[in-house]
Amino acid sequence: PHDLRHGVAMEVYEEHHDLEQVRALLGHSRIDTTQVYASIRPPQLKRAVSFYEEKAIRILTE
Repeated sequence: PHDLRHGVAMEVYEEHHDLEQVRALLGHSRIDTTQVYASIRPPQLKRAVSFYEEKAIRILTE
């Protein structure tokens, strides 16, 4: 869940390039905490996000 949470947040960052929006989404009190995650984008996070996104879409469209 932790990797998924940050993976989704980084998807938001990649789409909107608004670190303050990501900080609020994650509930970080300090922007420097969020900046650490903005520089980390391992491929496994992207795969995890895709997996859960596809699963959620299947559930919602059944």
